Amino acid sequence: MSNHVNELDDVEATLGAIDRVMNKVEVETLASINTAYITCSSECGPRMQYLGAGYYVKRAPMVVRNMLERRKEQLEKEPVIQIKQDVPKHKEIPKDGDTIEIVERYDSSDEGAL
Repeated sequence: MSNHVNELDDVEATLGAIDRVMNKVEVETLASINTAYITCSSECGPRMQYLGAGYYVKRAPMVVRNMLERRKEQLEKEPVIQIKQDVPKHKEIPKDGDTIEIVERYDSSDEGAL
């Protein structure tokens, strides 16, 4: 039972992380991304791994990388009003193969939710 609860917490944390990565932009393929994330986690191991000092590594399926690249292309084509931020929220690190790893630093208030 405890393992099942941990899995639900992991899924909830992953969905929250996906939401942060997408910066709350609506994506048509959200359902397929969630399914791909579940598949990726079963094939690649844990979805999130704590590195220390507030940093986490998340494994994301290539569909997420493709979505991020499309979003980046759209943002480059359209002028966007940006809110000044002290620290960037995420950093994408592309990897060879079929997954990418995204390293993020969360605020201390976010760490308690994970």
